Amino acid sequence: MLPQKNHSAVFSGPKNFEIKDLPIPKEENGKVLLKTLSCAVCGYDVRVFNEGHKKVRPPIVLGHEICAKTLNTVNLPNKQIIPEDKRVIVSPLIPCLNCHHCSAGCFNSCNNLNEIGSSINGGFADYLDIPQNNILINGIIPIENNIHDDEASLIEPLSCCLNAHLNFNIPIRDEFVIIIGDGPIGLIHLQISKLHGAKTIVVGKIPSRLNEAKLIGADMVLLNNDPEESIKSIWDQTYKKGGKLIIVATSNPEAVDLALKVAGKNSLISIFAGISRNKIVRIDPNLLHYNQITLSGSFSSTPNVMKKAMDMVHQQKINLRRLITHRFSLDEIDKAFMITEGCNGLRSIINSF
Repeated sequence: MLPQKNHSAVFSGPKNFEIKDLPIPKEENGKVLLKTLSCAVCGYDVRVFNEGHKKVRPPIVLGHEICAKTLNTVNLPNKQIIPEDKRVIVSPLIPCLNCHHCSAGCFNSCNNLNEIGSSINGGFADYLDIPQNNILINGIIPIENNIHDDEASLIEPLSCCLNAHLNFNIPIRDEFVIIIGDGPIGLIHLQISKLHGAKTIVVGKIPSRLNEAKLIGADMVLLNNDPEESIKSIWDQTYKKGGKLIIVATSNPEAVDLALKVAGKNSLISIFAGISRNKIVRIDPNLLHYNQITLSGSFSSTPNVMKKAMDMVHQQKINLRRLITHRFSLDEIDKAFMITEGCNGLRSIINSF
């Protein structure tokens, strides 16, 4: 028997959460009802909380890095079978399934994309329902028993990082990879980079996070207090080659300029993090032109990539637990957002009970 109310953190507008008891989502044919177990706080959530976002219309429940348990799974489309009372992760994508990107299986590039935690109520609530179009792309993925609820919620950001690496199409074994950003996303990219045999440099601004990067396996960490000194150090450490792959894993627009100045010839720069809309990014196109640098972007992932990410955690190729430094109840969500915005620790998790 379900309770009568759905305890939720409702985003009502910039810098405003309201803790409310909403109605439980109705059990409807073609949808899946989930009980949230944990939901991680993403940097995107914090930017939305502070500034709003063009695709987020309050009031809405944020949260897209979700581990949950299945409840109602009857009468699913295409006779799909999702066991009840099963722990799962959830792709946040709700594609239209009608555009040419969807036809190609590139659901994260859908022309009419909706997303759980952005345009559809997300995981900062006790319960959420998953629409049919997510189910049709196998967006609900059962997880293995050896994966803890909290680390399961980080499989979604891992899959986003993995999606970027799968799209690079450049060999990085024994090459220099430079990750600009020492937060959880940067440290996930670091683990993937080391799996591919790259010599990896992590550039950041927080000594405790850089120390964690070193423990994870970074070949060099660099405290970026003086960009010009950082540029010189990187060119010295890479034997004047620069980076073959540079990943911008921070929303600081200055990181893009730094990336261009440490990129070697015939290299690729991946803009991984979203940048606030009121920030201006300036680039020197001559650096791209004369050094044959490719400037690329990466957004979200697909359920197929999420499954690959889940398998990596199951096989203990990636350690997500060490990235979790804070846990909060839903009623403490303001604290979780303050911790995340202040770059204290690494990832904060909201646990539902």
